[in-house]
Amino acid sequence: MKALALSLAIGLLSACGQSGDATVSAPISHPHGPTVAALPFTIEGAMLSDLFQNHVKVARIGVGVNGGSAAQWAATSIAIAERVATFGADSIEVSVRRSDITQSQGHRFREVARAYYSPNPSHSVWEDRGQWQVMQADAASLSTQQDVNIDEAFSALNQQFIDKGMAPDAADRKAAAVIGKTYHLPKDWRLPVGNRLKDVSRDAMNVDAAPASVGLAALAGKPTFNDIPRQMTPEGNVLRVAGGQSRVDVGR
Repeated sequence: MKALALSLAIGLLSACGQSGDATVSAPISHPHGPTVAALPFTIEGAMLSDLFQNHVKVARIGVGVNGGSAAQWAATSIAIAERVATFGADSIEVSVRRSDITQSQGHRFREVARAYYSPNPSHSVWEDRGQWQVMQADAASLSTQQDVNIDEAFSALNQQFIDKGMAPDAADRKAAAVIGKTYHLPKDWRLPVGNRLKDVSRDAMNVDAAPASVGLAALAGKPTFNDIPRQMTPEGNVLRVAGGQSRVDVGR
């Protein structure tokens, strides 16, 4: 799977609490919502950068989980976002993905929840998301490994036909016929599109972060994220260091 970039803002934790920084409050209790347990997770990728306009600090985290319900996937994304906010991040995006599905590129067949969190919405890279936007997949209609296999086989075969000089429309039709026969699909089959994520209210649940404590501990208190397992290249190379910013490859 394609490597992700890990961009590390050196000294962000030490900058927290300085004049002008947004105050990160404790998670708010939602008395009318159920308490949902976050899931244990493994870190697949992490980025923390302060190279954005107005010194907005942005974090993007991708994690893998096994099993769980739709509510637990959302709860996991919330728990991670709230933890990363304590690093001083102003805009946080968390993607929760199924570890039992493999995909060579992208995450649309694996992703089951996504959260956007800006502790102070007036100091954020997003103008239209408010403080929270949480999305989760429908557990009853998740993508399967065969969906991934069909999509990747079609894409590879379609590109082969185009590389041989076939017109794109003709390549589409021929690849569809071959893949349909290979996977015993109906004549009117369509390419899988991946999991569809729907908005859910952050206020709909309280989050019990305890089951995710090991993963959260791997993130917590590490301003350079250096202790996250397998985040550097196999050789441990720092690819770029400039202007107080480090960048390394996140190995998958």
